[in-house]
Amino acid sequence: MAVTRGRSRTPRSPTKERSQSKSRAKSVAAVERPQKFGFRSILAIFGSGPMFILLTYTPWRAWMDGLLVFPDILISDTIACSPWHRSVYTTGISMAALSSCVIYSEFARALKQRIWDLPKIIKPPVTLEMAIDQFLFTVLCGVVPNLLILISFMFIEEVDESGNVALPDGEDLIQWILHVLAATLAFAGLGICAFLYAWHIGPMALELGIESKRDTYTRMVCACGIAITVMFGAPVRLLHIYWDREAMAFPLLMVEVIALGFGVAANVFGSAGMMMELDASHPKLLFRHLSLGNWWVTLIKPLVTFRPLELKKFKPL
Repeated sequence: MAVTRGRSRTPRSPTKERSQSKSRAKSVAAVERPQKFGFRSILAIFGSGPMFILLTYTPWRAWMDGLLVFPDILISDTIACSPWHRSVYTTGISMAALSSCVIYSEFARALKQRIWDLPKIIKPPVTLEMAIDQFLFTVLCGVVPNLLILISFMFIEEVDESGNVALPDGEDLIQWILHVLAATLAFAGLGICAFLYAWHIGPMALELGIESKRDTYTRMVCACGIAITVMFGAPVRLLHIYWDREAMAFPLLMVEVIALGFGVAANVFGSAGMMMELDASHPKLLFRHLSLGNWWVTLIKPLVTFRPLELKKFKPL
């Protein structure tokens, strides 16, 4: 009796099988998403973009006009140097705060939805969603409120004839304390957000394909820049207070400009791509609904054609 032998099968390596499955899943996840210039992207660019001017040209112009006197050259000194500058910075920082709320609320929601829509074969680490929630909480409850506080209360310091800084009295002292505390918490929150993105969100978003490579690279550069700058900013600030104000005035100014500049760049250049993706797939609003004809339909026409007898249909039973 003849015995037929089948072809022997070489067992597949579990590690190789998992890697192949993961690569197939990543190819499904990393799809090219269409983009469209809409309300979110407009808010990201024009809501935060003017801050570049307020961080560069405006302080330089105030210096050239004699409104700033060395070593009082910080952004806080520029805000308090005249009523005009206070109004300009209040408007600019408020717009940036508003756009940040919209940008990162949409950013967190979109990333979570894309994580949930991944194939079941991909299991992202639990720390990814944890980091996203912590990032959003820090932006909405840390950075943004403290930015609004620091522009509401002025940075007022007095210098005596010997060059020593004397704290103000009464209400001015309360303003000084609130401004310094809010600025410290705002920069600390900025550093926390940068660390969460650079260490957790950015690398995993790139690996899972839930964010475009261009946006991830831009945000990673900005996050690393913020983290490094804030890390150096703490000792620079302490030296500015307790050692030599004149020697550390310019380094501290550079810390403020660079850290805030990277933050604004993350809002504008690092977020515009995802905002355009969301505007293409789920528009925040449709601009055609804002035409004069549509305003006529929703506001003017009901008033013109209004009849008091129509109120009867709203009468409760």
